[in-house]
Amino acid sequence: MEEMKFSSLREDLLNAVQAVQYSANAKGMMPILSGVKVESAEEGLVVHATDLESYAVTNCAANVEQAGECVVSLKVLMDILRDFKDEKIDVEVVGNEVMIRGQKSNIKLYTMPVEDFPNAPVVEVPVIEEMATEVFVPSVQKVAKAASRDEKRPTLLGILMEIEEKEIKMVSTDSYRLAIRNLSEGFVVRETGQYIIPSSALANFSRIAGKKGKISMYRDENRGQVRFDVGESNYIIRLIEGKFPKYGQFIPERLERSVEVDKEEMLGALKRASLISSTVKMNISGDGITMASESREIGEGKESVAAEYTGEEMEIAFNGRFLEDGVQSIDGEKVVMGISEPLKPGIIKEKDREDFTYIIMPIRL
Repeated sequence: MEEMKFSSLREDLLNAVQAVQYSANAKGMMPILSGVKVESAEEGLVVHATDLESYAVTNCAANVEQAGECVVSLKVLMDILRDFKDEKIDVEVVGNEVMIRGQKSNIKLYTMPVEDFPNAPVVEVPVIEEMATEVFVPSVQKVAKAASRDEKRPTLLGILMEIEEKEIKMVSTDSYRLAIRNLSEGFVVRETGQYIIPSSALANFSRIAGKKGKISMYRDENRGQVRFDVGESNYIIRLIEGKFPKYGQFIPERLERSVEVDKEEMLGALKRASLISSTVKMNISGDGITMASESREIGEGKESVAAEYTGEEMEIAFNGRFLEDGVQSIDGEKVVMGISEPLKPGIIKEKDREDFTYIIMPIRL
């Protein structure tokens, strides 16, 4: 018979469950993966969740009166903790039932078989240490936008991490655009290598990481999984097998023209133009950029944006949302767009910085 008894602050337990929530799978064929495992430890609780592709673990402060473990529905427990009004809660596990008590509330949940819950994989070979979250998290957010959502091409679902002694490169592409982020400081490399990490899992880890300090990365002995540690949490991700495309050949060697625009002005115009049609045609001249979009079913739109441009007048078209993603990824106030010909890719960069490059294929008109 399972037994366990502890008390904790409602907010502490809620934060722990929220930290592992992205690894649970409520819609899969294995009901146990919709659960969260709570087990006692020397200094409180350890909370687990997994969907077999990722495995999240975090610690939670608690006063444990009787050691034990249990698995309950993650979503139900999280919703209950969110709605509880009590600051402190008492939890007792007896048999296949969990009693959650506050001053005014008394909830009983049925447990799932603890023995069915998967064990955490062993991933202990150091790869990167001392990576600042303020460097890692924005980098993932920038690059993840260009990753594919098409499961027919699994390697494109991932972000390629190329780790050298002095540089880390993050790359993603869906074959219509390519995002590259170069990191040259704010980390210590313990081992070089290349890893294709599912972009969705890496984005979920970035949500957990927040602003918690330093991140460390480890790999397993078979190079099939990586683990990211931050604060009280660690997040194990199964890697994507296969070869990432040789993206270097898609980077234009030379761009004949460049356009400099205000980021926010460009974003606003793109959003409005994209409401009419996904294809946004741009006329670029010394007078600025004129964007046009049209749809037989919806209507027509035209936007004008001031720009610095000294080349010949040119017309080029892009997928408006893809272009918007690239402009949105730029940190500064000014965006520089490099172009050559109407059917050759364009490049988006931040003015006076070379550490992020977003390449986008044009649309044939």
